[in-house]
Amino acid sequence: MQGHNMIQAISRVNRVFRDKPHGLIVDYIGIGDELREATAKYSQGGGRGEPAPDIEDTAKPLFFDCLSKVGEILPEGRNYGSWRRMSWIEMEDMYSLVYGALTDNDERCEQFLQAELRLTMAFLLVKHLDDCRVFADEIIFYQRVRKQIKKLTPGGKKKEHELDKAVRDLVDDNVASEGVVDIFAAAGLEKADISIIDDQFLLTFKDKPHEDLRLKLLNKILDDAIQLQQRKNISKAKSFRKMLEETLQKYHNRLIDAAAVVKAMLEIKKDMDADESRAKELHLQSDELAFYDAVAENYATIYDQQFLCELIHDVVLTIKKNLKVDWTEPHREDVKAAVRSAVKRVLRRRGVKEEDFEPFMIRIMQQAEILYADNFRLFGTEAA
Repeated sequence: MQGHNMIQAISRVNRVFRDKPHGLIVDYIGIGDELREATAKYSQGGGRGEPAPDIEDTAKPLFFDCLSKVGEILPEGRNYGSWRRMSWIEMEDMYSLVYGALTDNDERCEQFLQAELRLTMAFLLVKHLDDCRVFADEIIFYQRVRKQIKKLTPGGKKKEHELDKAVRDLVDDNVASEGVVDIFAAAGLEKADISIIDDQFLLTFKDKPHEDLRLKLLNKILDDAIQLQQRKNISKAKSFRKMLEETLQKYHNRLIDAAAVVKAMLEIKKDMDADESRAKELHLQSDELAFYDAVAENYATIYDQQFLCELIHDVVLTIKKNLKVDWTEPHREDVKAAVRSAVKRVLRRRGVKEEDFEPFMIRIMQQAEILYADNFRLFGTEAA
């Protein structure tokens, strides 16, 4: 009966993912021909009796090989399947050790993710067997580590493959999952929020372990904040990202220590927070400040501050008056052209030099498309 359930499970996967040779699971772990032959023998018997020996003979060695390969990547001398019997402190120490080892080496981290993927899929084929099912807790631990490590993936990177997730969820739904240690908590970070980076945090940074892991997580937090900033202010986001990358490169080259990295991150965060007060000083709205920065980045020495502020105020007002629904979509090029024409009239009326028109337009339109892609009822303008 158990063998019959396994065959049904594989068949269900095959039906859902028809484009994958031999089905999703066997396609990934590379035993398609052997399993297909064994499955055929079992099916020819009408699906009665014990599971076909060929399936077990093929899948069991594969599973144990995958299990040993995952263990080889992680720190030695630990029983990763014993977490249920550990105290919370012991469990935190074990998770911290693993997180630190993986995040310290990008190649090792990728090897783990690939090995865990193969192990999870192999387990689907043998989890009905008593001598394999006893390793469920160890597999749960590896799955949890994978999920936490995925939190380090920078914003904008390719999301986990839909097929990978579908198979892993099959395993997750069939095993217990309590007792995970969050990767941020393991690194001594209260939350995955940019607000934790402050002067007090800088003072206490050296007092806690897992320095490299904490820097990786702080980098992820700040990177996410910069992604959000980019939706508001392209120029500032580009500047912040450059500062962050240059600082981290210095750290990797051992030119500065971790505390210097955190200090630089704190300065970036303070600069982000200062935008509101800077907008007030320039008598600009927050969205107007984004346009101002986009232009002032290259033209603050050619046009004075007051000129640029007044120009941007008129430009933004004009853009908002000309926006219509889906104006950034390809089929609304006529609307975008109308916005460009209206902005050019403002530039001409305000006395912008002819040779500066195109550079101004590129920066202004870029910022407009990011800020106002979904906004088309501004200042009383009706969608068209």
